[in-house]
Amino acid sequence: MADSRERARSTELPASERAATPEKRGAKKQGMEKRERVRLVATALIAAALAVFALLNLDKVEVNWVVTTGRAPLIVVIALAFVAGIAFDRLLRLAARRRAK
Repeated sequence: MADSRERARSTELPASERAATPEKRGAKKQGMEKRERVRLVATALIAAALAVFALLNLDKVEVNWVVTTGRAPLIVVIALAFVAGIAFDRLLRLAARRRAK
Protein backbone atom coordinates (compact mmCIF):
# COMPACT_ATOMS: atom_id res chain seq x y z
CA MET A 1 0.00 0.00 0.00
CA ALA A 2 2.86 2.38 0.77
CA ASP A 3 4.31 1.74 -2.70
CA SER A 4 1.05 2.82 -4.39
CA ARG A 5 1.02 6.06 -2.35
CA GLU A 6 4.62 6.82 -3.31
CA ARG A 7 3.86 6.12 -6.96
CA ALA A 8 0.82 8.41 -6.82
CA ARG A 9 2.93 11.21 -5.29
CA SER A 10 5.68 10.80 -7.88
CA THR A 11 3.20 11.19 -10.76
CA GLU A 12 1.54 14.27 -9.23
CA LEU A 13 2.14 17.55 -10.93
CA PRO A 14 4.37 20.09 -9.19
CA ALA A 15 2.53 22.78 -7.23
CA SER A 16 3.19 25.40 -9.91
CA GLU A 17 1.54 23.23 -12.56
CA ARG A 18 -1.29 22.13 -10.30
CA ALA A 19 -2.25 25.77 -9.71
CA ALA A 20 -2.87 26.26 -13.43
CA THR A 21 -6.10 24.29 -13.56
CA PRO A 22 -8.15 24.41 -16.75
CA GLU A 23 -10.56 26.86 -15.10
CA LYS A 24 -7.72 29.23 -14.23
CA ARG A 25 -6.20 28.91 -17.69
CA GLY A 26 -9.60 29.79 -19.18
CA ALA A 27 -9.81 32.84 -16.91
CA LYS A 28 -6.35 33.95 -18.07
CA LYS A 29 -7.40 33.54 -21.69
CA GLN A 30 -10.57 35.58 -21.11
CA GLY A 31 -8.47 38.26 -19.41
CA MET A 32 -6.20 38.41 -22.43
CA GLU A 33 -9.18 38.67 -24.76
CA LYS A 34 -10.60 41.54 -22.69
CA ARG A 35 -7.22 43.29 -22.71
CA GLU A 36 -7.01 42.86 -26.49
CA ARG A 37 -10.52 44.31 -26.92
CA VAL A 38 -9.63 47.31 -24.76
CA ARG A 39 -6.43 47.81 -26.77
CA LEU A 40 -8.39 47.56 -30.03
CA VAL A 41 -10.96 50.11 -28.88
CA ALA A 42 -8.22 52.48 -27.69
CA THR A 43 -6.42 52.13 -31.03
CA ALA A 44 -9.65 52.84 -32.91
CA LEU A 45 -10.30 55.97 -30.81
CA ILE A 46 -6.76 57.25 -31.39
CA ALA A 47 -7.04 56.56 -35.12
CA ALA A 48 -10.37 58.42 -35.26
CA ALA A 49 -8.89 61.38 -33.38
CA LEU A 50 -5.93 61.46 -35.79
CA ALA A 51 -8.27 61.33 -38.79
CA VAL A 52 -10.32 64.25 -37.44
CA PHE A 53 -7.11 66.17 -36.70
CA ALA A 54 -5.90 65.57 -40.26
CA LEU A 55 -9.21 66.65 -41.78
CA LEU A 56 -9.21 69.85 -39.72
CA ASN A 57 -5.67 70.74 -40.84
CA LEU A 58 -5.95 70.57 -44.63
CA ASP A 59 -5.45 74.31 -45.15
CA LYS A 60 -2.36 75.20 -47.10
CA VAL A 61 0.22 77.18 -45.19
CA GLU A 62 3.40 78.89 -46.23
CA VAL A 63 6.42 76.90 -45.12
CA ASN A 64 9.98 78.19 -44.98
CA TRP A 65 12.01 75.10 -45.81
CA VAL A 66 15.77 75.21 -45.33
CA VAL A 67 16.53 76.22 -48.92
CA THR A 68 13.21 77.48 -50.28
CA THR A 69 9.73 78.68 -49.39
CA GLY A 70 6.57 76.90 -50.47
CA ARG A 71 2.99 76.11 -49.63
CA ALA A 72 1.88 72.76 -48.22
CA PRO A 73 -1.09 71.38 -46.28
CA LEU A 74 -0.58 71.88 -42.56
CA ILE A 75 -1.07 68.18 -41.85
CA VAL A 76 1.87 67.37 -44.17
CA VAL A 77 4.07 69.84 -42.30
CA ILE A 78 3.02 68.33 -38.96
CA ALA A 79 3.61 64.77 -40.22
CA LEU A 80 7.06 65.66 -41.58
CA ALA A 81 8.01 67.30 -38.28
CA PHE A 82 6.82 64.18 -36.43
CA VAL A 83 8.84 61.84 -38.65
CA ALA A 84 11.91 64.08 -38.38
CA GLY A 85 11.58 64.02 -34.57
CA ILE A 86 11.41 60.22 -34.53
CA ALA A 87 14.44 59.96 -36.84
CA PHE A 88 16.42 62.40 -34.66
CA ASP A 89 15.49 60.41 -31.52
CA ARG A 90 16.62 57.13 -33.12
CA LEU A 91 19.93 58.66 -34.19
CA LEU A 92 20.55 59.92 -30.65
CA ARG A 93 19.73 56.51 -29.17
CA LEU A 94 22.01 54.77 -31.67
CA ALA A 95 24.85 57.16 -30.82
CA ALA A 96 24.28 56.59 -27.09
CA ARG A 97 24.39 52.79 -27.54
CA ARG A 98 27.62 53.02 -29.52
CA ARG A 99 29.19 55.20 -26.83
CA ALA A 100 28.08 52.73 -24.14
CA LYS A 101 29.92 49.84 -25.86
